[in-house]
Amino acid sequence: MRIPLVRVTLLFVSFIMGGALLLVFDFYELNSPRVNTALLLLLTAAKVAYFLVAILRWIRQTVTSPYHLQHLLSFLALHVLLIVCSFGIDYYCLHEISDDSFYLPSGPQAAWRQMLTFLYFSLGKFTTAGGGELHPLSPAAQVCAMAEMVVSYFTTVLIIANVGLLQALFGRKPDAS
Repeated sequence: MRIPLVRVTLLFVSFIMGGALLLVFDFYELNSPRVNTALLLLLTAAKVAYFLVAILRWIRQTVTSPYHLQHLLSFLALHVLLIVCSFGIDYYCLHEISDDSFYLPSGPQAAWRQMLTFLYFSLGKFTTAGGGELHPLSPAAQVCAMAEMVVSYFTTVLIIANVGLLQALFGRKPDAS
């Protein structure tokens, strides 16, 4: 594919679809809960590696490629959105596999409400803003939460490290203080 942003989007979406496929496996009880949890952790490890490599590669290519430089902000926004969504789906999958993966203070909820709750939790983990009323209990849920924190840390650090480049994209000069 010639358009890098489309290729990146398709690869990111494939990770989200992997999480959704695990939901189907669990719903139809095609695998045992342990197998589904192991598959989810494997998917999470692959996702973390891919997200880190993708952002490093994209930022490195901004030096030589006008396309990558021009679409850096689009890539970063897409990157953050897909990280939050894919981990939110993973948390939801873990909760569906085993009800005791997370502490939910509000008790049982409708499926759409639980998904919204886990997207909220994922966004809280990504931004380090919190979401302390909901927390992982099982080791698998804790590993997934730590994986999201690692990805968000590196994403945030790489964005901060490239503030000068981002300012140039907006046509602003850094303060001379």
